[in-house]
Amino acid sequence: MGGYEEMGMTDLQFKSWLKQVIRGVEAAKKAATKEETDEKLEELLKDFREDLQG
Repeated sequence: MGGYEEMGMTDLQFKSWLKQVIRGVEAAKKAATKEETDEKLEELLKDFREDLQG
């Protein structure tokens, strides 16, 4: 039906995405205040949700 087939990430794409996640977590970890840490973590969560929705 329509020939639609979902494609996954290549290993290289996944590694690149994972590096972005690691940088985001490290940035949150280095934040000066709890508010900054919370803000950075919220940004990461937003990005994850957007990635899941496509």
